[in-house]
Amino acid sequence: MDFGERIAEVCIMAALVAIGVLWNASNLVVIVQHLWKTSGYQTVGLIISSISVSNVFLELSMLGMVVSVWAGVICLTELHPFPKAATIVWIQSNCMSFWSIAWLSVYYCVKVTSVSGALLGKLKRNISPLINAALLLTTLCSFAVFVPFFGLHFPPRNGIVANETRNATCTIDKLIFPAWVNIGIYGYFLVLILCIVPLLVMLPTSLRLVAHLCRHTLAMNKSKNQFQGTDSYLLVCKLTVSLVGVYLITLAIVCLFFIDQAATKRFGFDIIALGCSFYSIVTGILLTVSNKYLKEKLWAVFCWRKSPGPVITSQSEDTRDTMAIVSQSPLS
Repeated sequence: MDFGERIAEVCIMAALVAIGVLWNASNLVVIVQHLWKTSGYQTVGLIISSISVSNVFLELSMLGMVVSVWAGVICLTELHPFPKAATIVWIQSNCMSFWSIAWLSVYYCVKVTSVSGALLGKLKRNISPLINAALLLTTLCSFAVFVPFFGLHFPPRNGIVANETRNATCTIDKLIFPAWVNIGIYGYFLVLILCIVPLLVMLPTSLRLVAHLCRHTLAMNKSKNQFQGTDSYLLVCKLTVSLVGVYLITLAIVCLFFIDQAATKRFGFDIIALGCSFYSIVTGILLTVSNKYLKEKLWAVFCWRKSPGPVITSQSEDTRDTMAIVSQSPLS
């Protein structure tokens, strides 16, 4: 790749990172201001904050990793602390963002869908503190899970260390973990917590939510009680399905990269960076357009006036439950 192409790639990557960071940082500021004004810890507001913070660090760490590769930092004698730190922050941010979407799906599924039985009813009444605790536990556990990444280092090459090959072509086949880490078991474990388990949480809950909301939407259409109630159900459904869809597309991009690396190696690390930028930007946009407070701020910035308030008609008990969720967090 010549110098001009390299500069073009840097500019494109910097532009995508800037969009992702600014958009998610704006979401974070607006949500934190709202939580501060209401003096509360609304569950969906906390989840949006978690997604926004994770996406900001995801973009910045991804840029740091790409710059490290382009600048040849990974070709030094030992693994430089900067790319190591960027890698740790990147995988930590991925984990928190993915699991935040999973907990959001669980929250909506339990809060909105109808349940029967005393135990399920108690779960529905206490879902907010449970999800708050799960979010905190996810944060703490993710730090513990990724401790082995602090020990990443270069392997010896043909009996010599990396500094003797600095003048050769900069190709790093792999980084290795400390000797006490079983790479096979740890690799499978990472795939589980980053891909499989979040997917197993997202898909059933989102599908259950979609089925429930579709039934109630049809019922409200038949009873002529649509307007705001129907719109609220559809917004919940659209946000949940869209976030899960973005997660699946990102996983597909990552899988494509690893499949290519095992076969032709036509794609570089840039495809991972583009996938992460896609995930960060699109999730930020989805949260903005589906959140009342974020949407009002965006409307005020671009239109210099407040958006018109919605007209609320009579609603059933389930509709009011959904509208309560809508008013406190991502939907409007």
